[in-house]
Amino acid sequence: MERKRRITFYTDLNGPHEDQVREQVAMTPEERWQVYQRMKRRHYGLFGRPQKRSKRITLEQPAWI
Repeated sequence: MERKRRITFYTDLNGPHEDQVREQVAMTPEERWQVYQRMKRRHYGLFGRPQKRSKRITLEQPAWI
């Protein structure tokens, strides 16, 4: 069962960074990869997948010449 996160109030801006570093150190590389994949799926769920860019390079004469 996943533990629930508590709301934490920090006195300085370095607190959240230190907490995140502590969490990352405690996790195995596999767990970090799973968290990354979960966050990536959530991001794509909110904003959609990025569109593919064309792989062609087109050279055009600039308008000012």
